[in-house]
Formats: sequence, C-alpha cells, structure tokens
Amino acid sequence: MNNKFCSISEVSLPLLALDIGGTRIGVAVSDRLGYSCHGVTCLFRKDQGWPRQVAKLLIEYGIKAIVVGLPKNMDGTEGVQAEDCRKAARQLAETIDLPIVFQDERLSTWTAKERLFAQGLNEKKMRAKLDQTAAAVFLEDFIAAHPELTEKKHA
Repeated sequence: MNNKFCSISEVSLPLLALDIGGTRIGVAVSDRLGYSCHGVTCLFRKDQGWPRQVAKLLIEYGIKAIVVGLPKNMDGTEGVQAEDCRKAARQLAETIDLPIVFQDERLSTWTAKERLFAQGLNEKKMRAKLDQTAAAVFLEDFIAAHPELTEKKHA
C-alpha cells in the first residue's frame, strides 16, 4: 500500500478517529461537513484482524482520512503509550491506503467520562462507550483546530 502519515493539507472530510489503547480501540466518525462526530464501535486490539475491521468501516462511512489519537504526557512529551500508538498506526498503514494524521488526545477520556455521566450512564454502561466517545472528543478537537477542513466543503 502507498499509505503515508501526512500533513493536514492532504486530509479531507469525512474522518474516522481511532483511540488506540492496549486492550480496546475506540472508533468515531465525523459527518461529511465536519459538524458532528460520534462514536460508532469499539474494536479489540488483541484481535489481529482489527486493521481489516477498520478498513471495512472506512468503506461503510466513506472515510477520506484517519485521525489517530496520540496519548501525550501532560507536559507534551511522548512516552511508552504514544510509541505503542504509533506502532499500531504503522500496523494499520500496512492494510489501508488513506492519509493518517495524529491528534493530541490529552484529557479526551476525562471529557468523555463527563459527557457519559451527564447522559445518566452508570459506571458499567459508561465503560462500554468510553473509548469511542473519547475518539469523538479528540476528533471534534481536530476538526475545530483545522477550520480549513470545513472551508474545503463550503468553497
């Protein structure tokens, strides 16, 4: 595949976001105009077929690029989790042929928990949606940080 980790100029909507953890991968998508993002599923990292499952979702939602959450430390540095995330993104790049960009995902899980508790979910129900909601949070942040994405659609 001719996949590449790219700059924002190579990215267009709609987008798929991956919150890659050691156990689960939360998946979220944006709409075609970048107005909304929502969680769609959670994949399991130990399932060796997870990149193929992502490839199916790309087709299902007509995705043009992938945003991978990068778990940075609070001081902005990258640690072991960030390196593991980059490794998983390289693994995905062997299966798909779309642009991949990284987005700082600091505090996305905390924000996701707040949203889910506000919806009245208890701890058990919240756990089932946490990773995909966190992916939606940092996907929203990514789109907000790059208004040129939505301007491309309105031009």
